[in-house]
Amino acid sequence: MRRIAFVNEKGGTCKTTLCVNTAAWIATERGKRVLVADLDTQGHAGKALGVDVRGLTPTIRDVLLRDSLSVRDVARPTGVPGLDLLAANKELAGFPVEVAAFPDRADRLRRRLDEIPDGVWDAVLLDAPPSVSLVTENVLRAATEVVLPVGLTYLALDGCAEILASLETLQQETGRSPEITLVVPTLYRKTQLAAEILEKLRERFPGKLSAPLGFSVKIDEAQSHGRTIFEYAPRSTGALALAEIARAVWDRPAAP
Repeated sequence: MRRIAFVNEKGGTCKTTLCVNTAAWIATERGKRVLVADLDTQGHAGKALGVDVRGLTPTIRDVLLRDSLSVRDVARPTGVPGLDLLAANKELAGFPVEVAAFPDRADRLRRRLDEIPDGVWDAVLLDAPPSVSLVTENVLRAATEVVLPVGLTYLALDGCAEILASLETLQQETGRSPEITLVVPTLYRKTQLAAEILEKLRERFPGKLSAPLGFSVKIDEAQSHGRTIFEYAPRSTGALALAEIARAVWDRPAAP
C-alpha cells in the first residue's frame, strides 16, 4: 500500500486540492482503492469531497487516540467510486495535548496504518496540516512518499526549505524519511518571479518537477460544490492539469 503525503509547512499552496483530486484520478483512471486521510483541523479534504465534517464523529482523531477503533471502522465512502475518506475536523486540534504523555505520540499514525490488512486499499493519500506540529511529524513518519506543492510566490522557496529540513531531521533521528516523489509548482502566473522560482526548483529537484498548476476558477467552483474537478468540469484546463500531475505521481515507481 503506497503512502503518499501531500505536505507543505506553509498554507495556501493547493495541497488539499492536489491530494483530493490525485486520489480521485487514481481511483477512477487506474481502478485502485484509495483512502484520503485528512490530518488538517480545517477538514478541507472532506469538504472538497462533499462530506460535512462539522460535528462528525468518529474521525481520524478517534483512530489516533483509541486502539479499539481501526482505520476501517472510521473510513467512509465518498461519491467517487473506489475513494474512501478518513475525515478530520476541529476536534483534531486537541490531539497533541491528548497524546503528550504517550511514548509513541509521533508514531500513532504509522502504527495505525501498519495495522491495515493487505488488499483493503492500494494507496493512502495523507493531507498534512499547513504548519509544523506533532501531527505533521506523524504524517512524515507514516508516509513513504512526499508530494511537495510549492506556490510560486516570494516565500515559496522558504517553505520548501522548511520541509527539506524536517525530512533531514527525521532521517537523522530515525534512519529513514519519505522520498520526495514529485514537486508541484502551484499558483502559476506568467511572471518573471515565477520563471525564476521554477528555474531554482528545476536545479534543486532534477527530474522531479511537474508541470505548473495555474489558477483555475473551475477548480474553486468544484470545491465549493463538494466535488472533484473530474466530476464537475472534466474537460476544463484545471482538470487536464490535475490529471497530468496525478499521472506523474502514480506512474512513478513506488518508494521502497
